[in-house]
Amino acid sequence: MNAPLTVHAYSAQTGNHLGRLPYAACSWSDSISEPGQMQVDVTMGSTMTVSSQGASLYEMLRPWKTLLAVQRAPSDVKHAGVITSRKWDPASRKLSLSVGGGWTLLGKRLVLDHALDDAFHDGDVLVDEEHPAGHWAMTFTGSYRDIAAGLVSEALKWGSLPITLPSKQGGDHTRTYYGWDLATVADRLSDLADLQDGDEIRFRPTVDMAGRLSFALEATPDLADRHWQWTASVPGQRVRLTGYQEDGSGMCSDVWAMGGKSSDKTVMARATRNDLPSHGWPVLQTKNSEHTTVSELATLKHYATAQAWYGTGMNETIGLSVGEEYPVHVGDWADVRVEDDFLGDRVLHLKITDVKGSSDSDWLDLQARTRTEG
Repeated sequence: MNAPLTVHAYSAQTGNHLGRLPYAACSWSDSISEPGQMQVDVTMGSTMTVSSQGASLYEMLRPWKTLLAVQRAPSDVKHAGVITSRKWDPASRKLSLSVGGGWTLLGKRLVLDHALDDAFHDGDVLVDEEHPAGHWAMTFTGSYRDIAAGLVSEALKWGSLPITLPSKQGGDHTRTYYGWDLATVADRLSDLADLQDGDEIRFRPTVDMAGRLSFALEATPDLADRHWQWTASVPGQRVRLTGYQEDGSGMCSDVWAMGGKSSDKTVMARATRNDLPSHGWPVLQTKNSEHTTVSELATLKHYATAQAWYGTGMNETIGLSVGEEYPVHVGDWADVRVEDDFLGDRVLHLKITDVKGSSDSDWLDLQARTRTEG
């Protein structure tokens, strides 16, 4: 690796560069349709380059005020996100920082029409989905990416965040969100990603020519930037098979979902698949009670169907280590030939779901799930 790993601080409001941090250790991880996380340890006593304001570390590195990014160059950002907590140890003179991802910022924005900023008054709100009071319902139409962008766009009206939005695609999906649910934008994006036909979502960090950090909202059915071809048994290729696991806790073929309650009624939906029973498994029933604010049957049915679809899949996880010279992103495809006592001699057709790295190694730890060959 030619360029060293460096850690930089940026404004959570504007993305403007604040300074470079002298760090002792740094590790990060990213997952599909999740914010990801990073840990940074700063040892005091080193010289630090800060902006002309000369802000102290104490004031600059406040939770939710500052973003941190680990990068080899402005064009090679490994991970970036907002500081969520910090811990100082006077004895070792070490400051430990916990960092989320770009998605994490939207955990502090609610799904609310910005018109409520002026229109809202304390008091009772009529909860009526058929005839919602003014500004308490927002409807977005188009592709799932359009709906995600609409949610984020409305959130940005409440105050600036360094997030950029994609162009409108168009489509026939519709989602209505009610402000009295007080759901976060981050949670509603997760709901969209959880749909059977939903998009994979990420906020890709980039640094522009002016040194400003921003997160680009990306959403597509398959986030695959590259299709890697590896052979784990070839010396010098720096690709290793590190593990295999199959977790059956999520396996199911009969899903019963419970939605919101109104008076003495509860919205319920069911989804079944015969994939497992037809191949020798017994009927596996499970519940879905994670969407108790959902009042529309079609939406609840989507969640049940998605859970049944994922539940009939093989929940196999493949562990790999690859050299950092491979710029692997979550969502990438990889075809990996292995020669293994348990898995045999075969080509594994994989989709990368998790990427982990650290400053003390030039290897990346990957997790992947099997995919349909393509």
